[in-house]
This record gives sequence, C-alpha cells and structure tokens, in this order.
Amino acid sequence: MESLELSISMTYFLIILLGCLGYMLFDIFNIPGSAITGSLTIVALFSSFGVEWAILPPFTSTFFQIIIGITIGCRFGKENLPRMKRLVLPGLVVSVWMLLTGLVCGILLTILTDLELGTALYSSVPGGMAEMGLIALSRDLSVPMVSMFQFVRVVVVQAAVPIIAIKYKSVRAVNSISSINFEKTEEKKQVDGNWIRVLATFLIGSLGGLTAKNMGVPVGGMLGSMIVVGILRTWGLSLQGFPKWAVIIAQIGIGSYLGMTFSPETASNLHLMFLPTIGFSILLVISGIALGFVARRVFGWDLTTSLLACSAAGVTQMSSIALDMKADAVTVGLIHSIRLALIVLVMPMIINCFL
Repeated sequence: MESLELSISMTYFLIILLGCLGYMLFDIFNIPGSAITGSLTIVALFSSFGVEWAILPPFTSTFFQIIIGITIGCRFGKENLPRMKRLVLPGLVVSVWMLLTGLVCGILLTILTDLELGTALYSSVPGGMAEMGLIALSRDLSVPMVSMFQFVRVVVVQAAVPIIAIKYKSVRAVNSISSINFEKTEEKKQVDGNWIRVLATFLIGSLGGLTAKNMGVPVGGMLGSMIVVGILRTWGLSLQGFPKWAVIIAQIGIGSYLGMTFSPETASNLHLMFLPTIGFSILLVISGIALGFVARRVFGWDLTTSLLACSAAGVTQMSSIALDMKADAVTVGLIHSIRLALIVLVMPMIINCFL
C-alpha cells in the first residue's frame, strides 16, 4: 500500500479535524478521557493505514507540554492550602506507592516481554496518558505502547473501583456537601474568569516552561510551567486556569499529536502486547485497592474516598466519580493532583537511573 504524504498545513488541519471527530464519538459512548483517547485513536488509525504526516515544528510539542503543565499547576491554590498541608503526607504515601509498584511492574514487563525498559517503565507508572505520552515522545520511546498501557489501566480502574466502593460504601453526608460546593465553586471560577487573567497565566506558564526547556530539563515545557504556576497560585497570585472548552481543545490536540506517532509497524505489534497490558493493568489496580484499604485505617477516610484517592487513574475522572458517589471529592482531587505533580516531577529523574 502506497503511503500518502501530507504538507504541514494539511497535517495540522486533518489531525485537528479527525481529533474532534474522535472526541465526539468517544464522548457519545462515555469512554474515559474522550478528548485525548478519541483523538489519539482516530489519528492513530489513519497513521496505521500508512498516512505520512508532515514533521511538525518542535514548538508544537513544547506548546502542548506547557498547556498540560499549566493545567496541573492550576489545580493548586491558596484557598486549598490548609487542606493541602494535611494531605501532604497521604499524597507522598500514595505517590511513593504508585512509583514503586509502577517501577516493579515495568521491570517485570521488560523481563517477561521484549519491551524496551524505558517504554516499559513509562507504560507502568500511573502518571496520565497525556503526560506520559509527551514524556515518551521527548525521549524517543514507543508512544503507542505507553498510550495503550495508560489507557487500558484507566479503563480497568473505572470499571472495577466504583463497584468495589459501592459494595463497601460508607460515606459521611458532610463530605458530600463540601465536595459538591467545592466543585461548583471551581466550575464557577472557570466560567467567570476573564481572558486577561487567562492570558497572563499562559504567558507566565510559558515563561517557566521555556526557561526549563532551555536549561535542558527533561520535558521542561511541562515541568517548568507546572512548577511556576503551582507555586504562584499557592502563594495567592490570582492566576486563572483555562476554561473547560479550551482544555478539551488542548486535549484533542495532544491526543492527535500522539496519534501521529503510530505506524503500520507499531500497529501490527500492539496486539502482541494486549494480554500483558491487561494483566499488568489488573496488578496495578489491585495494588491501588490494597493501598485504599490501608489508607482508610491510617488516615481515617471513609472507604469510598480512600479507594478513589488511591486509584491509578486521572484527577478529573476520579474526582467526577467521587462526586457521583457522594464521596469527599476535595480529598480525592487534591490527592491525585499531588500524586500527578510529584510523579511527573521526579519520575524522569528516577527512571534515568534505570536507563
């Protein structure tokens, strides 16, 4: 089959168009992370059929890294500082547990399969599909393999953990009320935010990201913007996060960009790793469930909150499920935010020790 080579402008146009179609399709069926997974899947299908996308300028990857970094950094704020202080220790415990179990699974995955160590480690550590995909891309690792592992794990988590939480559900009404109020307040801030503050946040985050990148920091665009925005918001600077629709557009762009890394060769190899992907995803989910039961005893959370806070899935997904199940969505969201920030920050340095 003769491949089709596209220009840069046509590549930008098509991956965004296909990404939007993928998002809408996945959103209809309520598939987790539909903006990223839908766009990635559709673009990956075209890539697997031999479409040769143009090589996009390097600033494309940096731009998406900065968007992700700012989004993570905006999850922290002075208003949450008192509770964040109380959740630092639990957040560290969850982060270290996730890192260790991910590293162990990654090493086992390399031993049991022919998967390259770097790809195996980034596939196993639960840091988010967009975040891990961008890091893998910056290190010339197998983005398709990393994306598949991250996606399957999230699907397994969202299928299993709520069922277990419902079975052992024990929630205090006060947690439900505070969670709903918190989420409504955050949503109102997103809606009411003015574009001058949004632009200021983007410029400040970009400055931090570009500075880190020029200093040679791995995935500096993401880490630099995340650290600068997170610290400034914690200090009380009123930086405005992106509205929900803008985040969705950015996620579509990220998913489409990652989908371009697929090829007919990688697609033919993915099916060979499907069973290991399912198996190791189940191991990570079991590990998170075990941690949830431990956290319930140690930190005094109700079991539903503990299981959701310790699950190896994304901030948004678990916070939304916590709201639906009337758990403490504030604790769940902050624990996952702390975990994601720490894993994204320290994981490249730790994994460098293995490579």
